[in-house]
Amino acid sequence: MLKKHLKKIVSLVLVTMMAIGMSITAIAAEPYQNELEAVMDTSPADSGQVTHYDTTTGEMLVEDGELLTFDEVAIPVPKGSADTPSERGIEIYLVRAGIKKTSGGEFTWYFNVDCPTSPFVKPNIKLTAQLKGSFTTLSGSYSNVGGSVYHTYTSNSEYGVDYTWTVPAKTGYYYVAYTITDYDNATSGSGVTTTALSNRTGHAWNFNFSDSVSGKSLPMPPANYAKGATTTRPSNLADTYYNTYTANTGVTLNRSLYDVHHIRPLAYGGSNAYSNLIHLPKATHTQVTSWWAGY
Repeated sequence: MLKKHLKKIVSLVLVTMMAIGMSITAIAAEPYQNELEAVMDTSPADSGQVTHYDTTTGEMLVEDGELLTFDEVAIPVPKGSADTPSERGIEIYLVRAGIKKTSGGEFTWYFNVDCPTSPFVKPNIKLTAQLKGSFTTLSGSYSNVGGSVYHTYTSNSEYGVDYTWTVPAKTGYYYVAYTITDYDNATSGSGVTTTALSNRTGHAWNFNFSDSVSGKSLPMPPANYAKGATTTRPSNLADTYYNTYTANTGVTLNRSLYDVHHIRPLAYGGSNAYSNLIHLPKATHTQVTSWWAGY
């Protein structure tokens, strides 16, 4: 009887080992169908400064600041099986992505990854990234922007390095979906970034302003406004706005602190209606106007 039980146990162990081996082999031999291998890029990122000439006002508008960068995403991936579940452990991968350069009508996107839970010998992994975009609104329909891209990490020196790919530069709402395949442990994990609005020069919309007295606020704009003015700005626009604001709220604004801004710019079909206007702090208005120059 004992001999019979031992034979069963040995058989189960062999079957389990074969299954694990087949699983690891299957993962290691995974084909890269419809994927593009990202390119190592150790060059510095663009400064992010872009100068525009406003033909309406004759002013030079400068977009400043870093190009769009998503917040770091932490992706937990279980380690391989151990004698007990409590001994399995977890690897934590910190993935970063964003726009590194803009040139010739293209965005150069990047990703890089670190694994702080393995500081000395990094795991052998494959990181796959899929850029998603909506070219209407934040709540619009998102689709793949180009194919997925990947890099297979086989040494410590590849961690923390930027790997890049290019897509056409276009104003839109973007996010990146990640998948990590851990070859050492035959496990995987996934994660997604937050969503950000970029103009065609790679600068994120990160402006916030609201006025509690009037209830006015500066919204994130759609990404599909068509170029084309339907009206011009009257010379007394600011007077009309401030007088209407006071009549509606009973509050008189300090004009020296603000500029009157078109929520939907005139250049993109906006109107001079009070509902399309908002007073912005002067510094904010300069930044928002420059962002629209790169829309």
